[in-house]
Amino acid sequence: MNGNMVQGFAAENNEKNILQTSIDATKGSGSITKEVITNESNSIINGQVVNSKPILTLENVIKSAIDNSDKLTLKSKEITMYRNKMDIQDKNNDFYESINQKVYDFPYDKLELQEKQTKQSEAFLEDQISNDITGKYNTIIMKQIDINKAKTNLEIKNKELSTVRTKVSIGMATDNQLNDKQIEVKSVQDDIKAKEDSLKNNVDYLGILIGLNLSNYSLDQSIQYNIFKIDGSVDGYFDDKIDTYLKYNNDMIKLTKDYLDELKDDGIKDIIAGDIPQIPDKAKFAGIDQNTGTATFNSSGYALSLIDYMQKQQIFLKKLDAYGSYLDGRYSLDESRIKLEDAKKSLKNGLKEGYSTLQDLENKINSLKEQIKSTNTKLRYAKSQVDIGMMTENTYKAQVLKSEDLDTALRNLINTYNTLANSIQKPWILISK
Repeated sequence: MNGNMVQGFAAENNEKNILQTSIDATKGSGSITKEVITNESNSIINGQVVNSKPILTLENVIKSAIDNSDKLTLKSKEITMYRNKMDIQDKNNDFYESINQKVYDFPYDKLELQEKQTKQSEAFLEDQISNDITGKYNTIIMKQIDINKAKTNLEIKNKELSTVRTKVSIGMATDNQLNDKQIEVKSVQDDIKAKEDSLKNNVDYLGILIGLNLSNYSLDQSIQYNIFKIDGSVDGYFDDKIDTYLKYNNDMIKLTKDYLDELKDDGIKDIIAGDIPQIPDKAKFAGIDQNTGTATFNSSGYALSLIDYMQKQQIFLKKLDAYGSYLDGRYSLDESRIKLEDAKKSLKNGLKEGYSTLQDLENKINSLKEQIKSTNTKLRYAKSQVDIGMMTENTYKAQVLKSEDLDTALRNLINTYNTLANSIQKPWILISK
């Protein structure tokens, strides 16, 4: 499968390329076939980095990133906050019960639902971190491979430069040709330097995210090709995924609807038909003293009447505001329901399109694997030409380098496939963290 294995031939290493395939059952109606590609010759695409540094696997990097995540720590604090607010709401309910006021379950139930949703989002965040770290890990490996290829290309260009110098010395090439080749070599050197700088930035940033010094480790350059298939109904599979993803959005809409229905049953809108409290008429508290015939005013009665008026006014305004909030809540509920249904339709369409793309990528990967096999055969023939002196070693290395472009293309396709398959199985990894 690997074009780079011809490097083994160049080193008189005839060890076989090994392809291991296993079938794993997964939750839900999807199944995954795992192709684990290894190579005893430790080639670039499939082998481990051969040095004294320990291998830092992707699984360990993901675990370190999760353990080192401030965002996950904040999620835990958010869960604690909702639990504390639920305790406060309990006390609040006890108080209103003590003064014979009706207590609605909604405020407490909403907090309880928010706590559960935060727990779910905490699990989703772990999946998002895993996906993000996987992308960064693979990017580093791809850049390492790219740099290795560039260095091999530099070796080839330097040998070509040496050949041109020799030809110039014997009059078989011009100084202009030598200058062109020197520019070509310099360009490759600059390209390597730029790629190494970019790689260092990527390595440093990943190290910060996981809290480790990556210079002390080598990354695992083996690659898994996880073939994902949906067993049974595609629509049913995606409906289940969307229901899991948006479960608490649905639950919140249902809870809010039940609460608004309860308010309606309790006559929340009756305030519209009610009378507005009227300020007491002072004339009703004025009179004539029967003994003296002078005018009197019942100030204490008027004061009590004013107090009663203000209490009724406050109750009226409170009920009026409550009805306004009820109307806002009804509209927000309808708006949320429509937006949620639109989101479900859009997400399902995107997932189905992604699954179609996944199948197309699988065909492209299979085609590229066949192309690599054909290239390997050609390279074995080219090596035999080198052995009998019909081809130079440098020309042969240039052909090997071209074949490694196929390896890189294959790895890129597999990484794209695995990322897309993961997002289909866990659509929540696509949301903002």
